[in-house]
Amino acid sequence: MGHEDVPGETTRSSILRIDAPEGTLSLEMMPIRPGVGRAFIKNSPRGLKLNSASSRQLNDSLLRTGPARILLADNKKKVVQNALSVHGWSARRAVVPIVDHKCAVCTTYDLPLDEGLRDDSGAIPQLTDTNHMIGVGINLGPRTAWGFYTDDGETARIVSEGSRKQGMMVASSEEDLVLAADCLIRFLAASRKKWAVFSNNMGRFIREYDPMVMWRMILEDPKGHNHSVRQLSRDNRKGIIRLYSEYYDEGMFAASLRLRRMSSDPNYSQFVTDGGFVIVRKEGEIGLIYDIYVTPSRQGEGIGGELMRCAMSSLAGRTTSVYLHTSYPRAKALYEKFGFKAVYSQLAVRLDEMALEPPST
Repeated sequence: MGHEDVPGETTRSSILRIDAPEGTLSLEMMPIRPGVGRAFIKNSPRGLKLNSASSRQLNDSLLRTGPARILLADNKKKVVQNALSVHGWSARRAVVPIVDHKCAVCTTYDLPLDEGLRDDSGAIPQLTDTNHMIGVGINLGPRTAWGFYTDDGETARIVSEGSRKQGMMVASSEEDLVLAADCLIRFLAASRKKWAVFSNNMGRFIREYDPMVMWRMILEDPKGHNHSVRQLSRDNRKGIIRLYSEYYDEGMFAASLRLRRMSSDPNYSQFVTDGGFVIVRKEGEIGLIYDIYVTPSRQGEGIGGELMRCAMSSLAGRTTSVYLHTSYPRAKALYEKFGFKAVYSQLAVRLDEMALEPPST
């Protein structure tokens, strides 16, 4: 088991790692508030199941260094929950997918604008260019509040900042906006959404759900670097499929289909090395670091930096700038070393997170 502090802005983030004969489990631990933390999981192989000695090692490590309540989006095999349940830990949904108030799906055309309603910024709701939003009306007894979002696959966006609104909250009081946000989050969890993304100004309405920060980072004029990473080929195809299976938490067949889809799109470039991969996408004159992954057993060996040097080299001379998104503190620190700067952030509630708590005794 390793425990590694992260330098710089993310000194409060640390890595707890279990190296066992059956595989490696890595948890990036990040404190949120006293007694509560969030863990970001990596494991190899995909179907990892910790034996009794490894699960006890995980239990003892978390009891010694972890918070009393851990928020975690476990993998499909529930490797962490299964390992800790034998030691008396409880696991329950962090977002309960049950709505306390009566809800009805609606549109912005259903808003009664003559009732003195205000949006999440305190202004009279502006309904221009809102027909793409999906709404939920929440019955609060004598009053009604509304939450509107833009459907983006697994993500619901309640973002009121920027040139194009992707959602808003509407009610007659600040207190009702909090209730509206609570009902909307539960409604989205019941609808099997994975993420609810909010503008930063809505943080006061969703504080109880311990949202995480998602950063958009940009680097102007990328430069080339020396590196040893290789582009996808027949020789390394099996290796990248295995890594895809780990990272995307899917079977080998699904991972091979993913590889085939990306390979057929000329805008994507895929690179792999022993222990990690990086995918970049060209969008006109702009580059995107689509995904980057280091298998947990190889963390701390400099592979992440090598993959970044490869990504920058593949985009240098072909793009004027590169951007990426991340919610991982360690990753953010790595990107900043390469000159990336956070240009804006949003708040995200992970709707399928579990809340893990050790036995009270």
